[in-house]
Amino acid sequence: MTEIKKVPVKVAAAILGKSEQFVRCGLQYQRLKFGFAVSSNPNKKNATYSYHISPKLFMEYTGCTTEDIVCTAEKIGVVL
Repeated sequence: MTEIKKVPVKVAAAILGKSEQFVRCGLQYQRLKFGFAVSSNPNKKNATYSYHISPKLFMEYTGCTTEDIVCTAEKIGVVL
């Protein structure tokens, strides 16, 4: 079985049936409790963000499995 250290935003969005922007904003505004966003400069309007989605918390939130994440990633061409 593949160990997943984090779930890419693109994969999370595909599993949730939402846009990547939905996932990013949800993490930035702490509405989605399965990960977090870190700003490069929180005081600037054009700050860039880095995202972390915990596989464990994401699986608890969605009810999906590790295999679901791996299959979705393969289907949409994302390397885990």
